[in-house]
Amino acid sequence: MHGTALQCDNEARGRNTLTKYVRRKGGEEMTEGERALREAFNHVLAELEVYNIKTSIERSDLEKLARAHDSIHELMYLAPLCLSSRASWHRKSAFLVYHFEAFFAAHRSLIEALAGYYNAAYTLLRNTLELLLKGAFWECMAHAKFREKTDILKRKLKKIKVCERKVDILGWFGDVFKLKPERKGELEEVSGGIFDIIASLFEDKELRKLIPDFRTIVEQLDSWGVFHPIQNPVEEVYEHIYGELSKDVHVIPDRTDIGRRLLRGENLFETIVIPEELDRFLTLLHKVMDVGVVVELNILSDWIEQDAEVRARLEERLPVLKSLELSYGYRCLEERLKGGQR
Repeated sequence: MHGTALQCDNEARGRNTLTKYVRRKGGEEMTEGERALREAFNHVLAELEVYNIKTSIERSDLEKLARAHDSIHELMYLAPLCLSSRASWHRKSAFLVYHFEAFFAAHRSLIEALAGYYNAAYTLLRNTLELLLKGAFWECMAHAKFREKTDILKRKLKKIKVCERKVDILGWFGDVFKLKPERKGELEEVSGGIFDIIASLFEDKELRKLIPDFRTIVEQLDSWGVFHPIQNPVEEVYEHIYGELSKDVHVIPDRTDIGRRLLRGENLFETIVIPEELDRFLTLLHKVMDVGVVVELNILSDWIEQDAEVRARLEERLPVLKSLELSYGYRCLEERLKGGQR
């Protein structure tokens, strides 16, 4: 792209650019390389649709926007509050790695929605939900007390041929433990070590078939009690929330950004703010965060139950969860503080 084209594009968008300035601060002339860098930066800055973010905030339900945004931070904030001085975070590292990634995916999804890139926002939001639930699944699989209760997996998993014998994911773990019995104890101390065990599954086309599909993961998590107190989590989490997000990920025509503009009679190729679409996104984002809070509290429940200091810290978050209208998260924490069982 030529500098003049970049500049014209920026000016056509009504942006204030710095491309016309050819001197550095202090009066020195910029080199051609510096000018090109500045022009490229301003072009990319325009494509970020920063002005759309301002418009979205102005035209949104500000209280709803604030609740959704603050819920993302509450999800992130609760995990370190659960960390007991008597325990190492490594014991929950399989979940916490995914949890940390989920925070950034959720935050980025909100920024994309505010900028008017709704399809990208929904795609990232579905990724956020997957990160939270897959992180919870692998965390549970790292611990014997969960591996011993895998009726859903035993019933639903298909076996594939590996080294002249048919196995499923449970058989895969069984073979690993036969070769290296010490891995069982190691996983109890550092759950993130499970990723060394399953790494090859993600690299090989055939071995990937051992990994449970997302619905099976949701059903198994439900069986383990990870969604308590959500009623009918397979329906609520998988069919409703995940199903809605999947419509955008699978690019159903009217769920593309151009499709949305077409339905509203807008310029097809101009990134615009659609308040009702932002409102729908905020509703789903808030629901995903509510599910996420429930999952993290249940996954980290032993830290909560074993340490009075942790419970005291978390008790201060009850009013926050209530004000954010994270109803499932509020009920879950309330039960955990009372010593409720998963």
